[in-house]
Amino acid sequence: MEITVILSQENETLPKAELLSRLQTLEIKYEILNEYPGVIELEVDTNKEKIIELGSHLGYTHEILTTIDKTTPEEIQKSIEKIDWAEIIQDTFKVRVKRMGNGVVDKDKIERNIGGYIQDKCKMPVSLDNATHTIKLVYTNPKTVTNEFKEERVVGYNKVIITELLIEQDKKHFFDNKPHKRPYFHPGSMSPKLALCMVNLAHTKEGDIVLDPFCGTGGILIEAGALNTTLIASDLERCMYEGTKLNLAHEGFENFKVYWEDVRKLEIDETVDAVAMDPPYGISTTLGGEDTKKLYTEALIAIEKHLKDDGYICMASPHYIDMYEVAEKTPLKILEQHSIRMHKSLTRIITVLAKK
Repeated sequence: MEITVILSQENETLPKAELLSRLQTLEIKYEILNEYPGVIELEVDTNKEKIIELGSHLGYTHEILTTIDKTTPEEIQKSIEKIDWAEIIQDTFKVRVKRMGNGVVDKDKIERNIGGYIQDKCKMPVSLDNATHTIKLVYTNPKTVTNEFKEERVVGYNKVIITELLIEQDKKHFFDNKPHKRPYFHPGSMSPKLALCMVNLAHTKEGDIVLDPFCGTGGILIEAGALNTTLIASDLERCMYEGTKLNLAHEGFENFKVYWEDVRKLEIDETVDAVAMDPPYGISTTLGGEDTKKLYTEALIAIEKHLKDDGYICMASPHYIDMYEVAEKTPLKILEQHSIRMHKSLTRIITVLAKK
């Protein structure tokens, strides 16, 4: 089965890394066929139901589409005419053009003309509001020009991928789960999108036991809990301990434990499958510089004792902490790292670790 994935372009590496981690977690065999800005074409050895499961729990993936054909802007009409639309479309439908980079395309004309042709062939009604089938024409492999200020602009495309939408991101989920909408809120809470991404980079799957030993207000565990997982949290601050209990209960989770404890002294009965965490750093804590490194090292050593041999840790840290120096003194190895700029003075480094 061939699919086309539309990724967020708000970060250079996290969207692809999250997608590939989730594919591996779900044991979906894949081959990357092509990559363009914000687009990955994949051959996957699975069915539509499994791909819908994949797409239902990703932070930085906007859409997953089944690939019908590939062509060029000049040949698109000929390619459309070769497709058996009566076999593909058996209910209401609509046609949409997706321009990767907002290049020059007569979007309305293309949608109108190709939609009319498809309707003539499949004999099904067009529905712009609630269509069963969405045929999406993805214009990609951009032609660009660069001006005197070294600014790049998309002026056209070399490729069109003819697709049908399989699943799109539920943006309402991220809006409803904003930290300030929870019963307990604290400034500096991680965004739901990044929290979900970290859960996926930790290779969390349904039924896992997930630990966040610096739980804060519980945002990471809220995203992990959607996978029907067992949640274990701890925090040294009493207010965070109480706040996480309140927030997890508010989300309807029942299968969780929250400890008021320093992770370096944490004793739990369970061996965990995944760890996702955002330890304290910077001006929001009394820790600084070398003390923060010491905390991270000691925390990772303590956490490793509770982690299954094939488990993963996904950890956020500030850019000024060298995680390779931290990991060197632990029984863990770094598998990958990604940077995400939070504001002008802080970039978070997202690190994925496993046992050596």
